[in-house]
Amino acid sequence: MEQTAKDIIYVLLWGDLPSTVRGLASCQRIRETYPRAKLILLTAPDYEALLKHCPYFSQIETDATATGAMAKLTAKRIKAVKPKMIYDLVGDADARRIKGGLRFSRIKWIDAAPRIREGEHPVEAAAAALGRTGMGPDQFRLGEAPSPDVSWVDYLARNSRMLEPEYFGLNGSFVLLAPAGEEVKPNLRWPRERWASLAEALIAEGLIPAIVGGPSARDTGRFVAETVREARDLTGKAKLVQLAGLARRTRFVFGEDTDLLHLLVAAGPPAAGLYPDGEPLELKAPRGASPVVLLHAPVLAQLTASEALQAMRVAGGFEESPRAA
Repeated sequence: MEQTAKDIIYVLLWGDLPSTVRGLASCQRIRETYPRAKLILLTAPDYEALLKHCPYFSQIETDATATGAMAKLTAKRIKAVKPKMIYDLVGDADARRIKGGLRFSRIKWIDAAPRIREGEHPVEAAAAALGRTGMGPDQFRLGEAPSPDVSWVDYLARNSRMLEPEYFGLNGSFVLLAPAGEEVKPNLRWPRERWASLAEALIAEGLIPAIVGGPSARDTGRFVAETVREARDLTGKAKLVQLAGLARRTRFVFGEDTDLLHLLVAAGPPAAGLYPDGEPLELKAPRGASPVVLLHAPVLAQLTASEALQAMRVAGGFEESPRAA
């Protein structure tokens, strides 16, 4: 019996790491709504190494933000594929350019880009945007919308020891510490001495502190590792997918207001975020399956390592958690 071809659906998603991670919650809902469709992710190259492992998509294309002649080829290629519809989760100039290139086609363009209203978290805004397209409720109270979930890295970890804690020398229970990098002004960062004090306190609790982040956080990572012998400096040494894998096995995540914190929290561990005073923290906090405690102060140096440790206790970071499957 001849089978009919699967419906092809494009999903447009790109931006910085927080918006990309949050957008995965919308991608999951689209996949659940169209379980048999061929979902093609159209994105930018920035996070291809992470997104190519996401099981929601059948295929990934990375020329969404191409310019010049290459930009015209993007729309031409999409036309040739003849997708049933395109879900736009971005709504920026690049998305509008692609839409313009498809104006004479019969492809259904679905605007599902979040429009954040006052007092609304981006996760609720994204879920409401999908709801307005007919996919579930179109209104959510703060904290109601499904959180982004990158637990799918467990499947990759089964076949790659590079996602195992032991690959990074973490033999035993560990905590991920995510300091801000040099791109943040020193007066807006937690002093590296505080990070070292927290690392010492964690070791006294029988936990290995592992400092994670990009190359810009190396100064703090090196300082902590040199000051506290048992600490592990992983700054600049792990890819995003590896960090997501570590976050699936960690007891806790503690970090400053960094892009990376959103990915680590989406992996599911309890967490605490350290923020300077400013806009309402509940409207910018990372989202995941476990509690996230928000700490703030006019000057971050006012917060002590013991206060950070207490935040971990409140969120459940010292309770035994099951090892990821």
